[in-house]
Amino acid sequence: MTKADTAGSAGPSKPKGWNKEWNGCPVRYAAGVFGDKWSFVLLRDVLLHGKRYYGEFQRSEERISTNILANRLAHLVETGMLTRHIDSTSRNKVFYRPTAKSRALIPAFLGVMVWSTEYDSCTEAPDSFAKAFRSDPKGTIAWYEAEIDKVDAALPDPEP
Repeated sequence: MTKADTAGSAGPSKPKGWNKEWNGCPVRYAAGVFGDKWSFVLLRDVLLHGKRYYGEFQRSEERISTNILANRLAHLVETGMLTRHIDSTSRNKVFYRPTAKSRALIPAFLGVMVWSTEYDSCTEAPDSFAKAFRSDPKGTIAWYEAEIDKVDAALPDPEP
């Protein structure tokens, strides 16, 4: 739910899912949605690496355990960051799509990557990435958004 969704509402009602310990402060809210390392890595995999299927997440270099993977994917669906779909070509397969809410994080993710190129001496991100982002942030963001669209367009239709 966005801030605009609750604007002008009468009385002290809070949006669904509101929690006084985690809502109100923007940093606290973000930490509650994707602040643990696994949720952040899963969002990276979806937004920047084009991963959509459970098995693709399992094969990530970080080797997330199956119980944590299932828990974090469910959390990201529950918080509106991903949508979960049954693959129409194989009912045993489930895939996940990023929502507008998670796609809005692309600039932040790219900013974190640029920051890491400067401060992580072991970074895997090439210097050329940081230079490209600094010289054309809008173009870099648009490229990642187009890649997400390509990946999602190639997915099968979800089960109704």
